[in-house]
Amino acid sequence: MIKSASEKYMPTTHAMHYVPARHGPCITYTGQNMNLKLTAAESNGEMTVIESVVDPGAGPPLHVHEKENETYYVIEGEFEFVCGEDTARGGPGTFVFAPRRIPHRYANIGNAPGRILFGFTPGGIEAFFSELGNLNEFTPEKVTRIASKYGITMLPGARHE
Repeated sequence: MIKSASEKYMPTTHAMHYVPARHGPCITYTGQNMNLKLTAAESNGEMTVIESVVDPGAGPPLHVHEKENETYYVIEGEFEFVCGEDTARGGPGTFVFAPRRIPHRYANIGNAPGRILFGFTPGGIEAFFSELGNLNEFTPEKVTRIASKYGITMLPGARHE
């Protein structure tokens, strides 16, 4: 039986979801510390929001999400973003939208750790990041295998210039 939208997601009984700066459950893996600000469970599946500290030179390879749209908002630092054939660079206040099914990536191109706010719609990608955070050995093969479980395809190619 297929549930209607009103049956699937019950409205929250809370008026507000509050998480202070640099707080929230933390996931750490190579080059990144992520604080979960809003999870799928807390948003009735609508979205995931993550504040992340990204080391200089860090960022994922080109990849594609089958399920999620992704947004980026730079809080601190200098980042490069690639989405499809477009490339942009920006510092604090820069906003980027990367639609699902379009190859994209980001990288901290500055000399110091940067902070970025990620948004994903619909929510749920935090399970992927949690699984990465539980790896004892972080290899491209393991990341690619885990990513595929969540509808994410890692693509070959340069990380950033």
